[in-house]
Amino acid sequence: MTMPRFVVPISILPGESLAGVVARAAHENMVTNPHSIFPHLNMPLACLGSLATRYSKQCDELAYFMGVDPNILSTLFYGRVDRHEEGLGSEIDFFGCRLASRCREKQIRRLSPESLRVSPHHRAAWEVKFIHWCPESFEYLLSKCSACGKNFGWGKFAGIHICENCGADIREQTSEFVHESEREIAQLLSGFILDREAAMRLRTSLHEDLRDLSDADLLRIALMLSSGFEWSSNVVNNALCNSDRKSAPSLQSWRRGFSLIRNWPESAYEIIWMNLEVPDEDIYCGRIRKLGPVASHLMAPNTDLTKLLKKVLEGSFSRKGLIASHVSGNCAEWYRPGWLPSIEAKKKHKLTSWTVEQALRYPGVRTVSQDENGTSQDFLHEEDLLGWLEKLKEALDVPEAMRCIGVPEHSVWELLEFGHLKFLTSEIRVLNPRRGFIDSSSVKELGEALLNRCLKPTNEPQNLVALSEAVKLPRSPISPWTTAIRTILNGKLNVWRRDGQMSAYADALLVKPEEFEIAIDGNIEIPEFLEAPILMTYNNAADLLQTSSDTVVQLAKEQKIESEFGGAGRRAVRRSVYCYALSRVSAAGTPHDV
Repeated sequence: MTMPRFVVPISILPGESLAGVVARAAHENMVTNPHSIFPHLNMPLACLGSLATRYSKQCDELAYFMGVDPNILSTLFYGRVDRHEEGLGSEIDFFGCRLASRCREKQIRRLSPESLRVSPHHRAAWEVKFIHWCPESFEYLLSKCSACGKNFGWGKFAGIHICENCGADIREQTSEFVHESEREIAQLLSGFILDREAAMRLRTSLHEDLRDLSDADLLRIALMLSSGFEWSSNVVNNALCNSDRKSAPSLQSWRRGFSLIRNWPESAYEIIWMNLEVPDEDIYCGRIRKLGPVASHLMAPNTDLTKLLKKVLEGSFSRKGLIASHVSGNCAEWYRPGWLPSIEAKKKHKLTSWTVEQALRYPGVRTVSQDENGTSQDFLHEEDLLGWLEKLKEALDVPEAMRCIGVPEHSVWELLEFGHLKFLTSEIRVLNPRRGFIDSSSVKELGEALLNRCLKPTNEPQNLVALSEAVKLPRSPISPWTTAIRTILNGKLNVWRRDGQMSAYADALLVKPEEFEIAIDGNIEIPEFLEAPILMTYNNAADLLQTSSDTVVQLAKEQKIESEFGGAGRRAVRRSVYCYALSRVSAAGTPHDV
């Protein structure tokens, strides 16, 4: 079956809408009812005004039916844009301009009598709801017939210039015109939608943060600024979909909006500044409870605008010497430059929660805690944090510290507990401390302090032995390594330096055995062990008791010292080993006899 065609061909006029082309072609061919056309094209159309957005795939059939060039006709369809926002609907490509589909009038035929007198065809510009005038004549558009009072629609083909309800010729009717003083802004707004070159000139004159926004978003920003952000996102969106000139934004509002948008972000700063309280200089962090009207736009479903407004809000804070953090509702937390919230520190420097927690505990990192409404937020001084992180990269674990200083495991923990070595992390009463938690600089400082105590050698013969040999000589309940080091640091034990390069600090130290024994005797001190691991291996316990590991195993079996899981286990309870040794001080024999 051959598809029917119109007999009288037409030519598509510049700026004509697709609905207007079809309506004019039907009128020229004496067709008055849309239902007489579209069933032949498999278009169950409810409204002629929806043709441009719903049936682009039937472009060739429609062009054949009307006898027009399909390539020209295809340019009159409005393609849908991928972006679809909650509460805003889909967007369309309106001759190169991205607009929300709701901004286009599909039901009512809006007309300019003055322009119809020039040429009785329907202009596509008349479909844009927030353009209430004809860009050609600057005459305000009519949507109702002044003769019968009914809306112009697309239900019948009676000619674009004819009221389908009463048959009145709209060309004989009149409407108001845009005032001369407002025509410049009217031309700017309509040109932004209809003239891509004019739109590009405007876009390139704007701040770089605005240039990549869609056309619809730029219009929203203009209205937001014009209202001082007083209009909510819903009000702004509805303003772009309002075809009623009486309740829609005035041309004065558009003029103010475009003037402010050209001065972005300063114009936005000025509006936001009026609601920002400047805190005292000696406060590092706080909360601003009133962000002003801009707050309602920060939770809008439009992610592009939300990001833009959050950025300008942060810029406003920066102008006040603050940094915005955690904007929520009408409030925002802030902190001063140089400080970071713990959450922000994790993100910025890619840290784990454990690392941030340890930094907060370290005395060398300045911190501030903000408590409000039962919640707490910690802030760290960024310079201190970065310095601590550098130290953490070079930190030593216990075996490394043992090799560097030249002492056994128990002595490293004792030196840490006494404060001669420094913790970079704090693992309170843990069984297995993390690797790399001893400040390497504290190990170096301890070693240099020991070497600085060394006396100058003399030519007189002296009975000197290595410190590592001397610690094995005195009758002491436990290994006297830590006591020896503390005594040297206090200047109560003379020490000399061995010639040559040594791998450990203690290996370079020489002492007189008789002086050593006098200095050590009765001066053994036991630290509190607030940070040291609860357990120690049997080998480490043997070093402490100056005996063999088999002896320690036997002591654990006999329950003279406590061990892991209460049985023989694999490790001894550190405190019980010290207690056992001290309880044997008055017993006969040397420490090797324990």
